[in-house]
Amino acid sequence: MALGSLLQRRLRACKDRAGNVSLLFALAAVPVIGCIGLGIDYSTAARTRMMLQNSLDVATLAAVANATSADDLEQLARKRLDAEFSRQGMTPSVTVSSDPQHGTVTALAKATTNSLFMRLLGTDSTTVSAGSTAIAGPGGAMDVAIAFDTTGSMAGSKIAAAQQAASDLVDLLFKKPGTSVPNPDMRVGLVPFTYYVNVGMQYRTATWMNVPADYTSTVTWNQTNYPQLPSPGVYVPASCTNDGIVSDCSYYDTNDYNQPPVVTVQTGPQSHTWWGCVGSQTDPADARVEATVANPVPGFLDIGCPASLLRLGNDPVAIKTAIAGMSAGGETYIAPGLLWGWRLLSDNPNAPFNDGRPAAIAKKRLILMTDGANTHSVTIATGDHENNDVADADAKTTQVCANIKAAGIEVYTIAFDVTDTTIKALLARCSSGPPFYYDAHTIADLQAAFTKIGSELTAPRLMR
Repeated sequence: MALGSLLQRRLRACKDRAGNVSLLFALAAVPVIGCIGLGIDYSTAARTRMMLQNSLDVATLAAVANATSADDLEQLARKRLDAEFSRQGMTPSVTVSSDPQHGTVTALAKATTNSLFMRLLGTDSTTVSAGSTAIAGPGGAMDVAIAFDTTGSMAGSKIAAAQQAASDLVDLLFKKPGTSVPNPDMRVGLVPFTYYVNVGMQYRTATWMNVPADYTSTVTWNQTNYPQLPSPGVYVPASCTNDGIVSDCSYYDTNDYNQPPVVTVQTGPQSHTWWGCVGSQTDPADARVEATVANPVPGFLDIGCPASLLRLGNDPVAIKTAIAGMSAGGETYIAPGLLWGWRLLSDNPNAPFNDGRPAAIAKKRLILMTDGANTHSVTIATGDHENNDVADADAKTTQVCANIKAAGIEVYTIAFDVTDTTIKALLARCSSGPPFYYDAHTIADLQAAFTKIGSELTAPRLMR
């Protein structure tokens, strides 16, 4: 065969093969381009849904944060949604509803996106939807205990300011937009403490208590009387120390000690009474939440202690009344205040009150406010708090803190006008971390600390 003829045949074969490849490529490109188109339409729909969701979240959070009435909840949500969708050039269909009792607002939205490629398959548009529910509060149930230092160094303007700050905190915790009804998911308890805690005389016969019976004894004493000087008498300068704070105790003495006294022997009854004050169980039970008939809490007669604790409750008026009823006096032992705050929150069946809701149902928070260092500790032999081992008291306070946090409770600590660096470091470690510790140097700092804690605990949250 001639060389020219052979070359012509080979060229025709190559040309035929190229035509076949082009056809195969064209056929294969159809599904590839279709997939790319579907991806573009899907991305457009997904982007639209994300824009819907973001707008709904912003609007519902803004509504629950700023509403002052039931109508405001829905109106504010709609207003914010209109602004968001207008900015994005969207006109979705929207429904808004609210639950003023629980302080929630819900917004649902649907939008349609036009298909660019799916219409080739018969689908001209895609409908996307999103929903958001926000709540003004902790996003669920919460139990809060406030351990409040009422020692002598808190006297005067300090306790008044602390009471006001704690009362304002209660208002924040129970506030629900759109209703005057207190937040039904919030409960608060109070533990005033000095170097003792008062559990309340109504628990004298509780199985977890061990209190001796009140009794009356006969005592004899010498009654010494001096002739009286004319009023106002002789000025006697003096100073007193209470919980480490020195104050003026000067007085006018009307007794004439230059004259012989008149001494008479007196005999009479003396009452020995339990006023609700409790000490500590033996170590290590004095750092644990349990108290049972087998290991009860000791009560002590003839000891003055602060106002009685208030168990968890949902009545802000009663809680604020208890806060207003506290007065300052006595020395400092922080561990019992923390321990009984934990006992208010606990759902342990062996805890004294067993009032706390399970962690799966309610968040638990403990707030400790103190203005001083430990000055008292446990007397090991008796369980009273008349000892003065500061190192032991600090160690016990640290141990109680660790146990509380191990139980899943977040701890806020406030050092109010504290200068002792050791106790400030202890309080910082006791907290659940640096953001949970407040070093309040002034009354304004203290008020700001309570306000910030309240704001954090009640910040609006998304439920879905």
